[in-house]
Amino acid sequence: MLEQSIGFDPKDREARPLGTCQRAFIALAEALVARGHKVEARRNGGIDKDASGVAWRQLDAELPPFGGDAVDTVIVWRDPALLSHPSVPAGATIVLWFDGDPGRLNADEVSLVLQEKKVQVIFSDDAQAKAFDAELAKKPIVVKPGATSAFTMASNMHWAFESRDELAVTVANTKTGIAQIIRIWDAYVAPKAPKAILEVYAYDLFSAMAGENDDVSEDIIDLVRGAIDKGVRVLHPKPEADMAETVANARVFLHHGKYGTDHVGQWIVDALGAATPVVSYGGIARNRIEDGKTGYIVPDESAYGNITTQLLTDRSFFASQSEAARNDRREWIHVAGELEKL
Repeated sequence: MLEQSIGFDPKDREARPLGTCQRAFIALAEALVARGHKVEARRNGGIDKDASGVAWRQLDAELPPFGGDAVDTVIVWRDPALLSHPSVPAGATIVLWFDGDPGRLNADEVSLVLQEKKVQVIFSDDAQAKAFDAELAKKPIVVKPGATSAFTMASNMHWAFESRDELAVTVANTKTGIAQIIRIWDAYVAPKAPKAILEVYAYDLFSAMAGENDDVSEDIIDLVRGAIDKGVRVLHPKPEADMAETVANARVFLHHGKYGTDHVGQWIVDALGAATPVVSYGGIARNRIEDGKTGYIVPDESAYGNITTQLLTDRSFFASQSEAARNDRREWIHVAGELEKL
């Protein structure tokens, strides 16, 4: 497995907030080991060590993968430039897990490499597959991501409505709709659920509230300040296990869905893995939640606020959504099983 975003170690999940793409890379590597495969995961930095059965190595290590032993499959993570990395051995099956703009793969220079190496492209969203028009030796397929084990494990401590706080959680930031979510909370949720808390885990907003980020407008900062007495809290993102505990202790996860080009929805999948229903306007959420069963896709602010309030305050309403999310949850071990079938 090859990845070149940032330097990280698997233990970093416990020490700092990693990005969703790094958390997913670690989770898939460990899931493949759990299913009996030998895995070497190379990334751009970190320490060479074996952890949870995965051999973690440097991306540009001089030694060949597995010390020169035969390699069956190479999984290139997100970046097509790695398809030509010198560690990719001749004769191996090459898979590109791609969660970005499919137009990038339509470019001539990338399409040529995909053809020559007979790469199996894996998209994470049906919309990517529809927008991809290059002719390849292997037809691209769609494989949806899974929840990381931290979230599914945390949910085991929070089965009942009463075992969770009157809490909503979001990771929306100033570029992905947090301003509208806070306005909805102020206008629709707080008046009907005055004891409820909305925890916002967004670094850009957290740093702006501390006076350390000039890129966030004063209007958004004033909006947050005006909603503090309505239960809005802006917090620094936490390591994976801590975020998992927080999401599993909540009664609803708030997603926006109208901004950005997220083709993964990792936070949505993780929330559902924690048996926490999701409310969203749409976007990638349309392909991650079952509307009316594990969460809701809503048409407007009123519906967004009313559904959120009901999940926070109505025991039976929450219980049916939470139980459905728990029963239908998808984990990375399931993803690994699908990859075996290629």
